[in-house]
Amino acid sequence: MAGVSRHFGLVRALDDVSIESTYGEVLAILGENGAGKTTLMRILAGLDQASSGRLFKRNEPYSPRSPRDAVATGVTLVQQHFALVPTMTAADNLLLFRSQREVRTSREQAATDLEELAGRLGFQIDPNRRVEDLSVGERQRLELLRAMDSDPDVLLLDEPTAVLTDTEADSLLEIVKGLAHDDNRSVLFITHRLREVVKGADRVVVLRNGKVVSPAAPVGERSASQLAGEMVGEAVHDAVRTGHQLGEPRLVVENLTAPGIGPLNLSVRGGEVLGVAGVGGNGQAELEFVLTGQARPSTGKVLFDGEGFADLHPRERIAREAAYIPSDRDRTALIGPMRCDENLLLGRTTRMARRHPYAADLMDKWSVRGLPEIAANALSGGNAQRLVAAREMDGTPALVLAFQPTRGLDPGATAFLRQALLDMTTSGCAVLWVSADLDELLEMADRMVVMFSGKLVGEFSPPFDRAAIGLAMAGVS
Repeated sequence: MAGVSRHFGLVRALDDVSIESTYGEVLAILGENGAGKTTLMRILAGLDQASSGRLFKRNEPYSPRSPRDAVATGVTLVQQHFALVPTMTAADNLLLFRSQREVRTSREQAATDLEELAGRLGFQIDPNRRVEDLSVGERQRLELLRAMDSDPDVLLLDEPTAVLTDTEADSLLEIVKGLAHDDNRSVLFITHRLREVVKGADRVVVLRNGKVVSPAAPVGERSASQLAGEMVGEAVHDAVRTGHQLGEPRLVVENLTAPGIGPLNLSVRGGEVLGVAGVGGNGQAELEFVLTGQARPSTGKVLFDGEGFADLHPRERIAREAAYIPSDRDRTALIGPMRCDENLLLGRTTRMARRHPYAADLMDKWSVRGLPEIAANALSGGNAQRLVAAREMDGTPALVLAFQPTRGLDPGATAFLRQALLDMTTSGCAVLWVSADLDELLEMADRMVVMFSGKLVGEFSPPFDRAAIGLAMAGVS
């Protein structure tokens, strides 16, 4: 990219950006939410066009007008927001991607190819399951498999490890390095997990406010803390808890069974953060649906402050007394075409009379980059996540159900959200925190449980034994 800029009205998403990637390397692109990273990827992938500047591939002018153009020249993007058809099977989604490349195969061949490719990349996936029945982690893997099916020489990855555990992420990074080093591909990836930049990238470039603030340089030249500071323009501090005291159980799950999970027994006390760890696809999505009223349990009870959720519709009660940060904000938390201030009112109708000033104040408090009157789907992924957290955590909820709450957030926003959750526990709020990021749970949780194959296979208290937790996540007792 040579001097590339991209304007959206008065907003300058990219400002005179010049970045060079070479074959045989992994280049990491870092930046806080709204820094322009996804816009950069979309331009390279033909989903968007630059307002000015030039692109080159193998020293020849490169100007894709569509994703099909980009794929035809060997450039494939795995997007942060899934580009899958939910009602179709995994194999049919592969067929759909192949049809865009004018490649024709049977369903049976696509299913076989998908399983073989997954095996080579170290994944497992059922080609005959519908995408809407897959977990977020499984959908992320399917996106990667679809991209590699076209055998690109330039692979663009937007937050590829956001839903993976340590072990999965390390495995993926080894695969990515192999694709670059052994197969002489160019791999560019966006990530907020700085540990993975240090572990998996050859060089790193930092964007802030649409500009390159730190040119590409070997990863070893800067520490993770230095990179984080460059991303947000200031030092990033760890979350701190004060006034920590545990109370009586507030959320209690008794002998719960539902399709894909159970039986489950757990409780979260007032003032406690209970972390739920596990590889994606092991029942976390099913647990989320049951706890938030999107699915009914087959047997068992879910009690909130001693009352059963059946006594009042769970979503109504969540809106009144609890906070719910879903694992998939686009499907569950936001209505994309609606304005940001309207999305901030969902489930909060008492705020209607003061909609705009309320929204402006809340968006400012949570550093949501955007105006109250713009559509929610115009926000970057990280800013959309902040919008959800701002709505749900406003006030004094008695319970927080947080499913992958920091996914897609930059270090500064992650630290802000973590601190906000810890501050809530000081007033007796109970927090159920489900995350694929083991480092996050080790730092934040008072107690941890592990989900594997829909069951709780281990409970851990501080000081946490990381190795034991990792074995439990892998199904080793």
